[in-house]
Amino acid sequence: MSSLTPAHLDHSRIWREFDFCYPVISRRSKGLSLGVNLNPKKVCNFDCVYCEVDKKKPSRRSDVDLGQLESELRALIKLATSGELFEVRPFSATKMEARRLNDFAFSGDGEPTMATEFPQAVGRLAGIKRSLGLTDVKLVLITNATRLQDSHVIGGIDAMMENNGEIWAKLDGGSEARCRAVNRSAISLDEIIANLQFAGRRWPLIIQTMFLEWNGIAPDSHELRQYLGRLKQLAEGGAMISGLQIYTIARPTPEIGARPLPNEALDDLASEIEKELLGIPVEVFYGSLSELRT
Repeated sequence: MSSLTPAHLDHSRIWREFDFCYPVISRRSKGLSLGVNLNPKKVCNFDCVYCEVDKKKPSRRSDVDLGQLESELRALIKLATSGELFEVRPFSATKMEARRLNDFAFSGDGEPTMATEFPQAVGRLAGIKRSLGLTDVKLVLITNATRLQDSHVIGGIDAMMENNGEIWAKLDGGSEARCRAVNRSAISLDEIIANLQFAGRRWPLIIQTMFLEWNGIAPDSHELRQYLGRLKQLAEGGAMISGLQIYTIARPTPEIGARPLPNEALDDLASEIEKELLGIPVEVFYGSLSELRT
């Protein structure tokens, strides 16, 4: 079970004058994650109610310069491995055990697989890992699972998985109504399940689920049964689910109707899921009620 520290509360995607790369202390990574933003123009096919991206603020740029991205990432790696990064706030508050470089994560201001540069970016990052001997550092794709069957995405993920890759794929509910309410996308839940089924047969998946209260409504027992049914459907269909990450809102979002669930509610959900899905590790990441409910 993971709670928040000051460093975890700061997930800004802007680092100094960089356009594409940024450092965060990630609870789910259990250390330093260097984020790679392939969507500086904030393009996404989801409009999640819990999204922290300020879409009203103008984008700094609309293109992806892979050369600049590589230079930024190398600079951050140098700061991290030298320890210099942990001399500045908020990273100076990082606990010693978390002062390790865990991964390069494709995340940012939109869905990473929507960027045509995704496979080329994977190649660049894999090259950096090899050149610096960072074989233990992971390549993580944080995805909403909407494009996992696209040919250019498959090639990029294949290359990623050959270089210590992990896929963290979103599944925010078990019913069409809940997913449309929370993710606000024209892409159906059945399409997402089909993509997860395809991907899970090819690569191991870590499923990420945001449980939250939206406009006063939290997931009820019926929604939980449908959610469990979707996970069982995936597993019985041959999907390799290596873990499940249950979390709630941890930082302020633009939508005032999006509220975190209490710790006890997350624990109850995790217990029910663990009873039904024997053998799949479940991790719980709490929100910060004191920060968000005032």
